[in-house]
Amino acid sequence: MNSRTTILEQIRKAHKTPSDLPDTPDGIEQNIALALHDITPANYQELRDQFKKELETVSGECMVCHSKNEITEQINSVLKENNFTSIAVPGSQLPNEIAQMIKAQTSDIEIKDASKLDSEKIQTIAKTPAGLVDVSYAVADISSLAVIFDDTPSSLPHFLPDFIFAVLTPDQITANLFELFEKIPKEKAKNMVLVTGPSRTADIEKILILGAHGPRRLIVYILEEK
Repeated sequence: MNSRTTILEQIRKAHKTPSDLPDTPDGIEQNIALALHDITPANYQELRDQFKKELETVSGECMVCHSKNEITEQINSVLKENNFTSIAVPGSQLPNEIAQMIKAQTSDIEIKDASKLDSEKIQTIAKTPAGLVDVSYAVADISSLAVIFDDTPSSLPHFLPDFIFAVLTPDQITANLFELFEKIPKEKAKNMVLVTGPSRTADIEKILILGAHGPRRLIVYILEEK
């Protein structure tokens, strides 16, 4: 018997081995739904406040704004405070619109559209200090932003710059992961990432390092247009 036959035979035997895991109890989905109902905020304002509180717990920042002009002013203030002269956008409508409003107020800001870059686009966006992005959804109870790659022309501005300005709208805020995955088609969910606050790690000598594999600072603006 050659090695290939031996391996295939072992695989066949493994398939016949019954699982030691218990069967899913009857009614488990209903029990989960009831448990979630008891801890889910009753209305949008409570949901928004939960997201904001949880995001600030992991060193993220969250502001509620009532117009694109207000967001523009807030971002411009941060750009000037840090002497940033460029900002990256993914090429989607809302970030592009706000970026042009920023440029109208501060003419020396360079807008780098990742979707229009061909060669060396990773290096270009990585050298850009700030990114202005939109997201697919936000998850309130874990303060996470869901970025579905199929929904954005380019995902580079979401992760490569040190500062990330993320804009979301009230209808994008979900209560929990269960609700999130009910909204997302299965095929899209295969190509998605969750972002929870600024990037950090303390693996080496328990020393906290920010920006290890993502932004050093994350500011989320919730656009509640009147």
